[in-house]
Amino acid sequence: MIKRMNVRYCISVLFVLTMVVSCTSTMTTRTVTPQVDSDNNNSSNSKKDSQVKGHYAHGVSKMREDDYQGAFVEFKKALEIDPKDKDSLNALGLVNHRFGDYTNAKEAFLKAIASDKNFSDAYNNLGITCAVMGQWAESIEAFRNALKNPLYATPDKSYQNLGFSLYRLGKYDDAIKSFRDSLSRNRGNIGSYLGIALCHNAAGRYGEANDALMEGIRLAPEYKGNVQKAQKDFEQKRRSSTGITAQDYANYLEILNY
Repeated sequence: MIKRMNVRYCISVLFVLTMVVSCTSTMTTRTVTPQVDSDNNNSSNSKKDSQVKGHYAHGVSKMREDDYQGAFVEFKKALEIDPKDKDSLNALGLVNHRFGDYTNAKEAFLKAIASDKNFSDAYNNLGITCAVMGQWAESIEAFRNALKNPLYATPDKSYQNLGFSLYRLGKYDDAIKSFRDSLSRNRGNIGSYLGIALCHNAAGRYGEANDALMEGIRLAPEYKGNVQKAQKDFEQKRRSSTGITAQDYANYLEILNY
């Protein structure tokens, strides 16, 4: 399910930064031109890369400790050295999202994507941020762009998130297909079962809604088929949630009675 920022949904922020620096100089016959000392230049670039990696790694460590302010400082330091470092931009976006600064989070994700058009993690995070802002069409586009990369390691998550954005727009059959695409890649994406249940319920297919929800409860490690436990959890979350999410949990409770 599309969730607000937490470490679980921060789709795999990569630790490896790869930079290829090419240093060339040209000389024509009998003409001496200034040359770059390649050894010194390579050493300088290596030091720069190391500094970026260091700040980035420290930032990720602070995120894991829930020190988002500290993480923000580290990612900004990395970007002062290399403003186009895609991983630091993506991570900065996650921190901004955590602070509720969705406009700057969106900007950071877009800059990360500008640095790497195949950066599926950044597309996925952009989609989540757009969804939180209620920009459903933009979120759908972002999730679909994430899925264009054949090397994307976790497409199941973007398929699931895409399903929820389609559901919000009332495209229930398209959403169900996306949820099923997620489950075909990872049967453990319990949120996709819950999403299918919501779609069937909204379309008036109440029996199918109940079947999907019960399957999700059966497979969810937190419930393991315990319907009473799931019901209590849905009731608690409905009371503590606001907006669309609260309505979702109210719908789950209704579906359990079919």
